[in-house]
Amino acid sequence: MEAAIAAAPPRTSGWPEELEDLWDRAHEEPGLPLTDEQRQHFAARREDWEASFKVQRLLRSLQEAVERGEVLDVLRAAALAETSAHRGLGVRQDIALLRDLGRPHGEQALARLVKDESVGEGDRQDAREWLAKLRRPEYRARAARPADGEELLLPKVVRDLTSGWSGGWEIENEPTPERFAQARAVLEALLPGKRLAPEEPPEWEGEWLEDAEDRPAWLEVHMVLIPLMPDARLVTRERLIWAWYECERLGIDLEDTNPEAFAERWAARIAGNLARGMLEWLWREDCFAPWAQDFAMRYIDRNVAVAEATRLLSEAAEAGYRSPPQLGPTAGGRPGPP
Repeated sequence: MEAAIAAAPPRTSGWPEELEDLWDRAHEEPGLPLTDEQRQHFAARREDWEASFKVQRLLRSLQEAVERGEVLDVLRAAALAETSAHRGLGVRQDIALLRDLGRPHGEQALARLVKDESVGEGDRQDAREWLAKLRRPEYRARAARPADGEELLLPKVVRDLTSGWSGGWEIENEPTPERFAQARAVLEALLPGKRLAPEEPPEWEGEWLEDAEDRPAWLEVHMVLIPLMPDARLVTRERLIWAWYECERLGIDLEDTNPEAFAERWAARIAGNLARGMLEWLWREDCFAPWAQDFAMRYIDRNVAVAEATRLLSEAAEAGYRSPPQLGPTAGGRPGPP
């Protein structure tokens, strides 16, 4: 493995796009006339591929040895995989090998690769995902610790929710009046006192793997936050600050350059997620009571959970419910569909 990496040619500065079609034609037409420069490009590419294939075969062999428990020098194996990735000789397989080598040596090498700009962004994204998975036991261990002494960032009525903050309640056959009353109290507690700037993360309709290159950075932050703070009672300033440092470790491109700003932003985003889930639950349960429509209008006015609030009002209109006048936060209607 070391010899194969050492013998590989230096990485080239790039491949001219105009040569792609010619490269394909040259394989179909062996006698195709080429310039000396084109022959040099093609020869260099073949040399790169041959060296990469050789290293990849050795990587597969080494990975199989890891699976059989036959690799004794894990530190050396991790160093070889990291060097191979840095040279661009089989990056996806290098990352898979480091994943299998696990903690601590595979994890440490992945933590360096996610910040190695000589590695392509798509490969660094792949490395980030596996690094987060290796780090997940640490997140869950922190989640299991009580939040005693930490600064709680969500109101008590919100912390009493049994569902996670990344989604709403499940649809029920016959939701109780107490359930609607709790939803009403949660929406009242989460409603901002003033109109907010359009801050909440944009919607993303892509697939995690298929559309990975277009995956927004805020979605990758969820790889840390969801296992670290799976429910609302664990959303604290201290844990969000710890999450900022963890996202830095993973090489995630953060909007905030300091942990305090990150904590403020994500506390607001988590509150927005909870409000969105609650408003969606209400319209799916056909809860169009005046108080529900009033909260929908208030959330639109505050620029939070706008899509879900708008959907509640449109569903109410289609069902024949008239929108109420602007009401106070505790006015109007009983807790549940009329």
